[in-house]
Amino acid sequence: MLMNSASWPRRPSPLWRRAGLLPALLLLAGCGREEIHVYTAPKDRPTVQIRSRNLSQPLPEWTLPAGWRELGPGQMSVASFAVTGNAGQEAQVAITLLPLMAGRESLIINMWRKQVGLEPLSEEEAQKQFLPVEIGGQQGSIFEISGPGNSQSLRTVTAMVHRPDASWFFKLSGDAALVEAQKPVFLEFLRSIRLKEVPASESIHSLPAQSTKFNWQVPAQWKALPAGSMQVARFAVPERGGAKAEVFVSVFGSDTGGTLANVNRWRRDLGLREVDDAGLPQVVSQLDPADPQTKLVDFTNNNRRLVAAIVPRDGQYWFYKLHGDIAAVSQERDAFVAFVKSTP
Repeated sequence: MLMNSASWPRRPSPLWRRAGLLPALLLLAGCGREEIHVYTAPKDRPTVQIRSRNLSQPLPEWTLPAGWRELGPGQMSVASFAVTGNAGQEAQVAITLLPLMAGRESLIINMWRKQVGLEPLSEEEAQKQFLPVEIGGQQGSIFEISGPGNSQSLRTVTAMVHRPDASWFFKLSGDAALVEAQKPVFLEFLRSIRLKEVPASESIHSLPAQSTKFNWQVPAQWKALPAGSMQVARFAVPERGGAKAEVFVSVFGSDTGGTLANVNRWRRDLGLREVDDAGLPQVVSQLDPADPQTKLVDFTNNNRRLVAAIVPRDGQYWFYKLHGDIAAVSQERDAFVAFVKSTP
């Protein structure tokens, strides 16, 4: 099945999170404060944009391998997938867009090696680590690293392809045995990738930029904050005896994998168990009784509370989240729901 992906932010894989490679790569590319956003461009083409460089690329299309589960974007990735082995091993695949990194391949691999406790390689040795790979009919490169440190339990396979103004990275990481078993599947996935150009005249007309003036009814007590990656708005709510919380708004061209995937991601964020399809009705309600497509959830765990909503509007999906300490979230819940219902 050929699919597109645009979605609510998703946590990065454990190895990438521990290694902290992506922030370092962004700094290497000279874009430590890049803001990456996903929106639907004209002709309903999901597009990812790095604002500060006016870099805009259509989201790839792919054939989803059997056994892979689409998760949506991560903190820095534009799409991610979960893979589970027969013995319960776990791995994740992530797709990431960065400014053009051509010519910096040896720096990339040595930065990764340093993060997992390996000695850097010379330019000559670093170049030997890269092998050619086909990515959507184009020539790319691929390399592998085991770690972190002396551990052989984790393994990462990273492929990259450079475009005229950007570089796409495709990463398979996780349990070493599962990653090795999934390599042929991953290579076939890379061959299925479809990367397309978008005319510059279309790339600037998107779903809301952070400078967009919205018509929604923002509670007077909320304080506007700079929106983060894949967000169109962000607010701080009043503190309550030291308790803090924030509101986040994102907009995407799809439902980012469906209600179940989003609900379970939010539950994981609070340290709660995932639910299955049968348990979904017990944890999700309708925001608008007249519209069954609108969803509202409210989760609490360990003095933390998360209230989130999904609202389809004009062919796009608006994601709202109020997240923080229980006291602050509880005080603002009604104001949050009213805000979500107001027209942007």
